Amino acid sequence: MQAIETTRLPLPRPSTGPMVEVAGEGLRAWQSNGGSTRGHPARALPHSFEVALQEAGELTRLILVGVFALFADASSEAPGTVGASVHLYNGKELVFRLDLLNGRHYHDGTILGADPLHPGDGSSLEKAEETEVDGRRVRLDKLTIDVPAGTQATTLRFKDLGSPASFLIVDILVESRKEAGCPFRARGGGIPLSELASIVRLGDRPRFERALAQLESSIAKAEDLDEARGQALLFLAVVSAATLELGAGKEMHRVQLEAARSFEECPTRDALSSSCLEMVRQVTESVMAPADDPASKIVDRALALVERNFARQVTDTTIAVQLGLSTSHFRFLFRQATGQPFHRYLVSLRLEKARLLLSERGLPVGAVAETVGFAGVSHFSRAFHQKFGVSPTSVRRFSA
Repeated sequence: MQAIETTRLPLPRPSTGPMVEVAGEGLRAWQSNGGSTRGHPARALPHSFEVALQEAGELTRLILVGVFALFADASSEAPGTVGASVHLYNGKELVFRLDLLNGRHYHDGTILGADPLHPGDGSSLEKAEETEVDGRRVRLDKLTIDVPAGTQATTLRFKDLGSPASFLIVDILVESRKEAGCPFRARGGGIPLSELASIVRLGDRPRFERALAQLESSIAKAEDLDEARGQALLFLAVVSAATLELGAGKEMHRVQLEAARSFEECPTRDALSSSCLEMVRQVTESVMAPADDPASKIVDRALALVERNFARQVTDTTIAVQLGLSTSHFRFLFRQATGQPFHRYLVSLRLEKARLLLSERGLPVGAVAETVGFAGVSHFSRAFHQKFGVSPTSVRRFSA
């Protein structure tokens, strides 16, 4: 058996510079070159650092904790700017590189309520907590980067590419695969409500279970029962609408009314949570079957890998290798669990992500096609129309 081991790397901390509080501990941050003007003091800061990966084994994930980034607002740096790059070297050979783009991998650190970023290239940016830097309240983010299977590296380099964005790094962790007695179970991030319908339509059981856990937490933290009831009704409405798109019967139209009556009779948050979860599972039982066998758990791991890597050139073979299965066996398990072949699921996921980008951000169709992993606009447009019955241009025009 193999397990995942997490190692904290010795970040080269400067003798001067900003102190950042992380989980109650004050740490001196490494800060990169940057600044809103050419004469800004941060322009004199270093562009890069290197850290040795001492006996890290086969790398699986990098986790950089810090502020991503200062001076990254639209007035200082244009969206899409390549602000920094993360490199892995095995000796002198570059074995992995991820360029960090404004709006895709990072955004201005002073926007405390900024949404998490999940660009689909194996990385994610999620808020860890809030802290202060030079008297300003900023987000402390966790930048997580999945490393391709089989990667062996001796050195990690973080390189600022000279844009206005200035990156503060306070901690670096690496996860590596080593021989051990128990398997590794990954801990996921938050699920935006805007993605809930897509999760139901795709039958993505792992992320749906995480969304249910978030719902329970949200109900428990609500200011009062009325707010909690509203959250429960909204969640159920999104789920019901998604099942209707999948061809559920007309009885789904009555669900919201029945839920409103049932929730009103719940005297406590616990009772409300139990009632809502029961109704959600009844609504989704045909598309979200429970995981009750080892094969389902394997497919759950596969779905989690695809969710983080959908924009890459991922195939059923690459996923099978990461799971330690033959391609033919993985194809059989995946189709048995999801009712569709791997490639069809991947295309559906990319199209769901594309619809969100078009409707919420109004990005150009060509940029969306490339962002979610399609090789060409024409192929993307045909697939989008076939799935949703409308063109991507009309979705973008309607949202503008």
